[in-house]
Amino acid sequence: MLRWYLATGEEIYDVPGIRHVHSNGTLQIFPSSPASFSNLIHDNTYYCTAENPSGKIRSQDVHIKAVLREPYSIRVEDQKAMRGDVAVFKCIIPASVVAYVTVVSWEKDTVSLVSGLRFIITSTGALYILDVQNEDGLYNYRCVTKHKYTEETRLSNGARLFVSDPVNSKPTILDGFDHRETMASQKVELPCKASGHPSPKYRWLKDKIPLEPDSRFQQTNTGLLIENTRPTDTGSYMCEVWNHYGSTELVGHLNVKQLLRAVVSPRKVKGSVGSQVSLSCSVTGSDDYELSWYRNGEIINPGSNIRILGRNRENLMVEGMAKSDGGAFQCFARKGKMSAQDFVQVILEDGTPKITSAFSEKVVSPNELVSLMCNVKGTPLPTITWTLDDDPIVKDGNHRISQIITSEGNVLSYLNISNTQVRDGGVYRCAANNSAGVVTYQARINVRGPASIRPMKNITAIAGRDTFIHCRVIGYPYYSIKWYKNSNLIPFNHRQRAFENNGTLMLSDVQKEIDEGEYTCSVLLQPQLLISQSVHVTVKVPPFIQPFEIQRFSIGQRVFIPCVVVSGDLPITITWQKDGRPMPASLGVSIDNLDFTSSLRISNLSLIHNGNYTCIARNDAAAVEHQSQLIVRVPPRFVVQPGDQDGIYGKAVVLNCSAEGYPVPTIVWNFSKGPDVPIFQPIALNGRIQLLVNGSLLIKHVLEEDSVPAMVTSYPNTTLATQGQKKEVICTAHGEKPIIVRWEKEDRIINPEMSRYIVTTKEVGSEVVSTLQSNSSVHYLSLEPPDPPEVEIREVRERSITLRWTMGFDGNSPITGYDIEYKNKTDSWDSVQGTKGVSPHLNQATMIDLHPSSTYNIRIYANNQIGKSKASNELTITTDEAAPDGPPQDVQLEPISSQSIKVSWKSPKKHLQNGMIRRYQICYREYSTGSNFQFNIINVESTGDSEVYTLDNLKKFTQYGVVVQAYNRAGPGPSSQQIIATTLEDVPSRPPENVVATATSSETISLSWSVPPKEALNGILQGYRVIYWANLPDGATPSVAEVSAAFLAALRAPPKVFPPALPGVAEVPGSRDN
Repeated sequence: MLRWYLATGEEIYDVPGIRHVHSNGTLQIFPSSPASFSNLIHDNTYYCTAENPSGKIRSQDVHIKAVLREPYSIRVEDQKAMRGDVAVFKCIIPASVVAYVTVVSWEKDTVSLVSGLRFIITSTGALYILDVQNEDGLYNYRCVTKHKYTEETRLSNGARLFVSDPVNSKPTILDGFDHRETMASQKVELPCKASGHPSPKYRWLKDKIPLEPDSRFQQTNTGLLIENTRPTDTGSYMCEVWNHYGSTELVGHLNVKQLLRAVVSPRKVKGSVGSQVSLSCSVTGSDDYELSWYRNGEIINPGSNIRILGRNRENLMVEGMAKSDGGAFQCFARKGKMSAQDFVQVILEDGTPKITSAFSEKVVSPNELVSLMCNVKGTPLPTITWTLDDDPIVKDGNHRISQIITSEGNVLSYLNISNTQVRDGGVYRCAANNSAGVVTYQARINVRGPASIRPMKNITAIAGRDTFIHCRVIGYPYYSIKWYKNSNLIPFNHRQRAFENNGTLMLSDVQKEIDEGEYTCSVLLQPQLLISQSVHVTVKVPPFIQPFEIQRFSIGQRVFIPCVVVSGDLPITITWQKDGRPMPASLGVSIDNLDFTSSLRISNLSLIHNGNYTCIARNDAAAVEHQSQLIVRVPPRFVVQPGDQDGIYGKAVVLNCSAEGYPVPTIVWNFSKGPDVPIFQPIALNGRIQLLVNGSLLIKHVLEEDSVPAMVTSYPNTTLATQGQKKEVICTAHGEKPIIVRWEKEDRIINPEMSRYIVTTKEVGSEVVSTLQSNSSVHYLSLEPPDPPEVEIREVRERSITLRWTMGFDGNSPITGYDIEYKNKTDSWDSVQGTKGVSPHLNQATMIDLHPSSTYNIRIYANNQIGKSKASNELTITTDEAAPDGPPQDVQLEPISSQSIKVSWKSPKKHLQNGMIRRYQICYREYSTGSNFQFNIINVESTGDSEVYTLDNLKKFTQYGVVVQAYNRAGPGPSSQQIIATTLEDVPSRPPENVVATATSSETISLSWSVPPKEALNGILQGYRVIYWANLPDGATPSVAEVSAAFLAALRAPPKVFPPALPGVAEVPGSRDN
């Protein structure tokens, strides 16, 4: 569902003929006259919302400002200049329209000037004349402007240039700037032009540091040109000008803005009721912005469970999430009229506790061990408490409570009674509670022994609800449990129910007059032996609001809305809400409370009072509410009032009319024919005469019967004439006499007294024929190729650029199509690509299949039947970066030790990088057939076309698989193919195990051992060495013998028998076992 709102949060409504929201969510503001202008509609901030069962999000702010068509004139003032110096003409545009009117060209006498060597038209619309000559003073100079929205063009007055001889003088600034603002990646020109003799020199400084010309900063004849602006270009710029006779300077500020971008993380959030949700909003494009958080379109403010942290409020933390807290969370960043937003959906699962299994009712004997269990699931983990006959269990030596958490995430709680006594009998209840809710389970445990009744506490019941009373019987057996009220056995009405098996009494739909009082529980121990206990039940009555309905009122009336609580225990507190929220003070609503009544008073009803009003009454028993809607009726009012309208026989005409009010007014048209006293009759609507949706009347074909006092029956068509030739055009009118005919040229009334025109009018039968004769030309058409379009960029993406253009003069011949051309910036126009024959009805096109992060030159031509226009203004645009399309190249692995592998690679192919490679990701893992080890990830910053990195702390003599990924600003590219390498061998890290020496004879010893574990070999086992010597008496030094590796090469299956020796030693390199 799509809705539109004003910035104040008020949902907008349709105003026929003025404002309409279409079924597809489009908001349309219709053109209107100045008389229909409304700040609320035409100069306001709007936003829209999109809502579905998963949540609600709001759009960025949309600022709408209607531009009123108003008369204006432009002018140019005379200028003075020395011969050989510079002259500057400026087009002076009224401040009221300067935001919408721009200079499109300059004329010298009647010839358009083309920016070139001596005549330069700057980006700000000024005209520079360089190297002024005497003949430059012979002409009139005019500027031509165009209105951005009406496309209306204006020609200024003519101004002259007065040229004088050169005189030595210090520089004087003729054109400069105070402040310029532009978006990043655009081109900007900072004007600085001075006169003086001899010709002055220029130097530019930024923040008082001299600027050195480079590829982006160029000093031109008009000032300083900055290409591809960056936010770092923001600052104070000084233009120093000097010659031999003095110096001057100009200081201005440049502000380079960057589009804001907001990203909320994490991107997917799933939680449960009671859990904590943390979100972070990262904003780029500015360090100075305002950040706001919204949930389902409503602003989020800090509260008891909501914290907003960070220097710019970029971190949102919500603790103890409730079921209603799920939905769409949005982050908005705003700076001036720029804004950016991002959102994530927070999905909350139902974590209400549920008891999956529990203990059952049983009978036990004294001193018997009893174990009661409750198995509960819920999120967050529930807290479990135990009670006996509504009293908390006191843990002691005989009563122990323990709990464990199962592998499924359930909570198992045990109540163990080690030495059961009669007093341990009764109704046991386990209660599981978390932030999502609470659930209970109960059953009776009977302990054999003398029966008695525990003292019972008085009970407070709420009228209209159910109440349970438990008879707290201990001991077993007993014959029965019965309840009495005023000596009457219960039940004695349909709302009472007694459960004899466990002693519970249920009172349904409690009533104060009947159910309040003393209740007695009686337990029959033996046929003639009874015991009993009494309990008092107090009934509290919740408030009851007498239903009320708000009548419909009209705007400006006074309103009184009463809320009367006709029943309920006192004291009662009464409050009001509007549309589910506390009553805002800005409504100007007065609230009067007296005892059990409250009333609203509105002294001057307006549209802001529309809404649902809720009266809420509270007492100790409960809180209740009643709601009613206030609908404000607005008397009908003409938004567009019908006026006189000229009609042409056989042509269509619309009589405009629209009205507003509530309920929506019905518009009816009547018609009166003839000049006499009007007698109006309803109009018969048919195929020729139709009533439009906004209330206007459409006459598809005007006939004589529709006649108003006069109508044109034939009118002049466009006429071709040769300059200097006389030409006549004729207009015929019919209607009530007298008829006055007026001629207009381009919305200007022709004065028949001018010598250039002759107007004659005569009656021919019932018609009047008027003839306009021009001594020069009625409509002189010079057919020529059209002017080039004005082109601008609408949107730039990774592989597409959307253009929009505005057509200028069509050469007095209909436009037949457009040709779009583009090329890489480094190529010449000989290698141009493009599309020809774009429909003349289009003014926007998208170029697709472009390469990311590439700079293109773009231009457009317009065509008519005469020929092709000159090329439009040439745009230089760089597409956005996209994730790389190719993997890193030539990935190689080189083992350099038993625990290190060197990885080397080259950057992806240039045409597949799609931007600047900023870092690489190395992913490595142990490799073996069928293994599913997770990759370990290392990030490496890019340093050039070739990269080297050493992986350390690897396992010895182990195969590793390695892949490499390249990243640019847009994200990761594809991974390289997995390359396999093995770390080098190393000596075994453990000796042979289970070494046993056994004397097999007086001259031989048999040795046996186990092979070291495979993971400790650190290589391929080559063999063993056995070193042995005799243990001689008296400390004599024995000779040491060694069995050679060659001898042991065949010793793969111990035990083995060795030559005569005493008990020996088995040794392998790197580790010895005695």
